[in-house]
Amino acid sequence: MLADLSALELGRLRMSVGYGTHKKGRPLSPIEVGKLIRRVKGAGVSTEDCAKAINLDKTGIGRFLRILDLPEGIQHLVSWGTQKGSVGFSAAAQLGRFKDAEDQHAVVDAILSEGLSSKEIGQVAQLKIRSGRGISECLKEVLGMRPVIEKRHVFIGTIENQDVESILAGLTQAERDSILQSSIVTLNLGEVSGRLGKKLFTLVGSDSLDIAIRSMGPDNLEEQLIAQIQKGVNNVRLRD
Repeated sequence: MLADLSALELGRLRMSVGYGTHKKGRPLSPIEVGKLIRRVKGAGVSTEDCAKAINLDKTGIGRFLRILDLPEGIQHLVSWGTQKGSVGFSAAAQLGRFKDAEDQHAVVDAILSEGLSSKEIGQVAQLKIRSGRGISECLKEVLGMRPVIEKRHVFIGTIENQDVESILAGLTQAERDSILQSSIVTLNLGEVSGRLGKKLFTLVGSDSLDIAIRSMGPDNLEEQLIAQIQKGVNNVRLRD
């Protein structure tokens, strides 16, 4: 047993980071894993003992803790692997190479809209460090090296209802994403994916998303999505 964790939390932590978990699905997001590890460390457990208990090395522990330093508006986007509408764990771990929050947001925008890979993020970071140029120029140069560019459309909305925000904060990332996906299906937005945080939600899609934004208007689309999200939250409240 690890200090400050219940048996359920420890089990979910091990299931999320242990060998072969990608084949069975992971109950926690990388950020949720990082928060549990931080709790354990805060309770006085050494990095070595923590790593041993969940079958990670010290480097792995450090990567999970580092992503907790990312801006809150980015954290809910971090996922396992590379999925449209999210930032893969390997990519997120590299964002710490950019010390400026605005640079981190610019790189995340490129990940979502252009499918920027972990390798390309490393190239952008090296270019910025060596040249001292602005992040936009560095991103443009690295993306310009591609033989083919896949364009994606990104839509970001804000939830301003504090009651809804409070309930969302108590859900796991998987539960929040399930609410968002149901909202996407209800509004018939086509091939669109996304991530739902406690305050922000992000959609990524092909031309069908662009068409929806243009036809409905961004403010109307945001309002309808928030309404659907609130319905999903109310269902959770009734279930509990």
